[in-house]
Amino acid sequence: MEQMKERFVKLLLGEDMSSGGKGVSSSLALSNAFPNLTAAVISEQKCLEPMLPKRKGRWRKEIDWLLSVTDYVVEMVHTQQKSKDGSSMEIKTTRQQTDLHMNIPALRKLDNMLIDCLDNFKDQNEFYYVSKDADDADKDSSKRKNDDKWWLPTPKVPAEGLSDAVRRFLQYQKDFMNQVLKAAMAINAQTLLEMEIPESYIEPLPKISKKELVST
Repeated sequence: MEQMKERFVKLLLGEDMSSGGKGVSSSLALSNAFPNLTAAVISEQKCLEPMLPKRKGRWRKEIDWLLSVTDYVVEMVHTQQKSKDGSSMEIKTTRQQTDLHMNIPALRKLDNMLIDCLDNFKDQNEFYYVSKDADDADKDSSKRKNDDKWWLPTPKVPAEGLSDAVRRFLQYQKDFMNQVLKAAMAINAQTLLEMEIPESYIEPLPKISKKELVST
């Protein structure tokens, strides 16, 4: 409960926990909270293996906290209301903003598909990753292979290579996750397309960038 209170206070104060009034808008604070949570939880997932229960629990719990705010991002809509005498009248009521109502369930589904994909690696035993206390030969090999991404662990496979079954499994998971990525990118592109760009953002842009932005 205390952790949840801290998260919401940070959103309300626009990430300025000093209460000095120098925080960003609540909407920007909420927007920043998602990549920050991803960096803190998902970025630690470096291996093709199921998420640890503690990590998975934290991810789902804090995503629910952040998304609960969107229930109150509403728009006014016309609806019919019937009175006791049977007559009807048109009134205005609130509902969750249309793009949120459509996209959040889709994004939740994609998120579950990602976690399920990692869970599929639970029983695989043909490859493993070089541990920090590996012997010198493995460490040198790991360093050579990951010079550009030194923080990623190096997978070790049998001398004869992976079996055909595991190769097909890995290819299927790769193709499956490519579809998840494409769906997420499509939602992102459509959302950006529908956003209104304020003049205060367009004016400071260089002429070339401004022209390209207006034309799109």
